[in-house]
Amino acid sequence: MSPIVPSLPPHLVQLGFDYVLAVATGDDATAARLVPEVEQLSGLLPAIAELIVFPVTALSDDTEPCADSFVLDEVGVIYLMAIREWATHAPAAAAPGIARTIAHFVGQVLADAPKDVVPALRALRDEQVARARAVVENVVALHR
Repeated sequence: MSPIVPSLPPHLVQLGFDYVLAVATGDDATAARLVPEVEQLSGLLPAIAELIVFPVTALSDDTEPCADSFVLDEVGVIYLMAIREWATHAPAAAAPGIARTIAHFVGQVLADAPKDVVPALRALRDEQVARARAVVENVVALHR
C-alpha cells in the first residue's frame, strides 16, 4: 500500500474505478452519471492512480536497488505528481483525461496486452475494493 495515499473507503475506491472503467470503455452514460461526484472529490482519481502506479514503480524491499529501479521510482513519482497537479489546477476538465491516462498506464504496463485493459482494470478494482474493506473491518475490530 502506498505511504502517500491514506486508505480510501471502499465506496470511493469503487466510484473511482467505475469512472475510469466507464471512460475506458466509452460508456458515456455511466461516465456522465459518475462525473459530478468524481469532480467534487478532486483528489479521488489521483488517489486511484497512486493505488495502481505506486506498487509498480516504487522501490521494492524485495530486490537489490539498481539504477533502473531508482529511475522507475522517479518516473512513477513524476507521473503521479503530474496527475495531482492536473487535478488540482483543472478539476472540472481533468477527470476524463486522468481516467484515460490511468487506463492507458494499465494497458501499457499491467495488462497482458493493451487491448486487455478493461479486464485488468476490473481485477484491480476488485482487489482494491477488497483491500479497502479489509482496512475498514480491521479498524472496526480494533474499536470493539
